[in-house]
Amino acid sequence: MSRVMKNRIKNKINSYIYKTQWYKNFWGDATKFWYINEFNIDVVNLGSNSGKYAFCYDGLPVLGKNWALGPQSLQHDFNILKNYFSFIKENGYVFITLCPFSCLESKYTASHNLKYYTFLHPAMVINFNEDERLRALKYKNALFFEKPSYCIKQILKSCLITSKKLVKCNYEQHASMFIDMWKKQFCIKDLDAQLSKNHLLEQKKRAALLDDMITFCLERNLVPILVVPPIHNSLAKKMSPQFKKNYIYNFVDIGNKHNVRFFDYIGDTNFYKDEYFTNSFFMSEKGAKVFTKDILHKLELI
Repeated sequence: MSRVMKNRIKNKINSYIYKTQWYKNFWGDATKFWYINEFNIDVVNLGSNSGKYAFCYDGLPVLGKNWALGPQSLQHDFNILKNYFSFIKENGYVFITLCPFSCLESKYTASHNLKYYTFLHPAMVINFNEDERLRALKYKNALFFEKPSYCIKQILKSCLITSKKLVKCNYEQHASMFIDMWKKQFCIKDLDAQLSKNHLLEQKKRAALLDDMITFCLERNLVPILVVPPIHNSLAKKMSPQFKKNYIYNFVDIGNKHNVRFFDYIGDTNFYKDEYFTNSFFMSEKGAKVFTKDILHKLELI
C-alpha cells in the first residue's frame, strides 16, 4: 500500500474519531483548546469539574468561553490562563471558579497530565517530561494507530449503545458518596474541625497562588471574579457554616488581598431544584444556563 493511500486511510479514520464523544472524554475535554481562533472574548471561566458543568454561555449576548477541565487544580487553571489570556479582550472578565477544597493540594497522575502536553506551552506543563509529551502528541495525531484495541472497543461500545435510559439521581446518596470521597482524598476525619497543621500550610500556599492569579489578571487589565458555583441542596446541607469558614472563607480572605468580587452560591435557595443538577455536585445544562445568566446579570454584563 502506498504512503499516499495510508495517509488517506489514516486521515479518514482520524476525522471520524475526532467527532466522537468518547474521544473528547479521553482527553478530558482538552480538545476545545486545540483550535481556539476567537479573540476579544468577553468572559471566560476557569475551574475543575464544578466549573466545567456550571457555566454555559449559549444563547447569551456575550462571547463567553468555558475553559474549565476536570479534575483540575488551581495551578492548572493558572497555567491555562497564562497560556491563553491574550484571547480575552481588555477589561474582559475571568471567573476563577473555586470548589469546597480548592484550598488544599491535589495530586494527579502522569496519565492525567497527558492532555496538557497537547495544548499548553512546555513551560506551563507541571512535571514536564519530554517522553510524555511525545506520547501525547502521537495519541493526538493518530490515536487509532497508537491504541487500536482501545479505539475499536470504544467504537463498538458507542455503536451498540444507541440509547441510554435516563436514571434519576439519588441526590442524598450521591452527596454522602462525595463527602466520603473528599474525606478520604484529603485525609479529613471531621469536616467541622480546625484544619490540621499540614492543611493550614497547604491553604497558605494555595492562597498565595490565588493572589498571584488575581494579580496576574489585574496587571493585564482583566477583571477577576471569585465564584463558588451552586451545588444541590443535599450536598449543601452537609457543609456547615464552620466548614465553609475553615475551608472556603478563610482561604478567600487570605488570598483575595485585592478584594475582588466574590460570589458564593452554596446554599442559594434559588438553585434548589433537582432539574438544575445531574448529581449533587454537577449542574445540568439547564441549571448551568440559569446560573450563568444570573451571575452575568449581577455583574451587569447582560
